[in-house]
Amino acid sequence: MNEHLPVCVALQETLLKPSCTSNIRGYSILRKDCNMGERACGGVALLINHATPFSRVLICTSLQAVAVQVSIFSTVTICKVYLPSNTPLNFRELQELIDQLPSPFILLGDFNAHHLLWGCQYVNSRGKVVEKLLTELDFTLLNDSFNTYFHPPTQSFSAIDLSICSPSLLLDLTWSALGNPLGSDQW
Repeated sequence: MNEHLPVCVALQETLLKPSCTSNIRGYSILRKDCNMGERACGGVALLINHATPFSRVLICTSLQAVAVQVSIFSTVTICKVYLPSNTPLNFRELQELIDQLPSPFILLGDFNAHHLLWGCQYVNSRGKVVEKLLTELDFTLLNDSFNTYFHPPTQSFSAIDLSICSPSLLLDLTWSALGNPLGSDQW
C-alpha cells in the first residue's frame, strides 16, 4: 500500500470479530463483520485514504457488503461485497443492493461466480445471475479475463472477483490485477 498509495482498498473474508479493533496508518476503515456464534467468518472492509474526502453509504441488506462515497475525480460510490459460495445468490438481492447505491458506482466483489464472459472455464448458476445483472440493468464489467483466484487443492485458476460499474464511469477507469497476490489466494 505504501508503494501505490491507493484511494481505497477493498477487502473480503476479513475474518474479524466485532470486538476486534484494527488500525492501518493513513486509512479509515469501514467494515461489516460476519460471525457464526463465536467464530468469525467472511466479512468485508473498505480502507479509505485519509487524504480522500468520504462518507459512509448506509445500505440495508443481508449480504456482506459495505459502501462509501469518495471524492476523487468526482463523487463516486464504492461498494465491496462478498458472496460466499455456500449461500444461494439471487438476482433480486443483488438488484436491491445496487438500488441503494448512489450513482455512479463501482461494485467490487468476490461473487464466486463463474462465466466465460470474464475468463472462467465454465458457467455456474451464480455466473448466470451476474450475467443477467449486467445485461438487464446495463452495467459494465471492468474485468479483462485475467484470473483473480487460485484454488490450491486443484491447482486451478479462475476469475471470481469482479469489478462492475455504472456505464458513465467506463471511460474514467482502467482495470488490472496485481501480478503478485501478496500471499493471498486472490489478487
